[in-house]
Amino acid sequence: MKTRSCLSLFLLRLSPMFFLSLTLLATPVVQAAVNLSDTPLGRRVMVDYIVHFAYHLQWPVNAFANQSAPFKVCLMGGDSLGEPLAERFKNQRIDGRRVELEKIDLKDMLRARKCQIVVLGSMERNFLLKALVAVEFFPVLTVSDADSFAATGGMIEFADSGNEVALRMNKTMLEKAELKMGKSLFRLGQKPD
Repeated sequence: MKTRSCLSLFLLRLSPMFFLSLTLLATPVVQAAVNLSDTPLGRRVMVDYIVHFAYHLQWPVNAFANQSAPFKVCLMGGDSLGEPLAERFKNQRIDGRRVELEKIDLKDMLRARKCQIVVLGSMERNFLLKALVAVEFFPVLTVSDADSFAATGGMIEFADSGNEVALRMNKTMLEKAELKMGKSLFRLGQKPD
């Protein structure tokens, strides 16, 4: 009983500001999730990085069916990056290979194993996880701006950290896919306006 009255006395002495702070901390903040790919500048930054990755990562020889096989960049889920990627890769060659963009339906996600880069757009979390499992151990770079993408098994996550773009990288998954990073891989830097 004595402990209870001491606690009551202690609570009465606390400032009202403490209770306001405690209330604010306990109240969930509801915000609309805005991904980088939802804005023109964010899409431009993501496309710049994806093109940069295509030129600066090294894929194992078995990543391609043969000498003349194209370098495939595949889109799964929302395709807000489809048009900007098509424009940037138009008439480009990666290690002498023509670049081919392909849209992959979620029902046929095993086709992603034949891609070099898979851009995972907006989709339900369970589909995202299934897509990551479908390409695990294959030489396929997975990139997305989905929340916690790198922590859930994706390779490179684009995150908006205020007025800069942060790249979160899952080195374990890159190593499983046998993708090698050149020293210049992360030299590209850009701050949103």
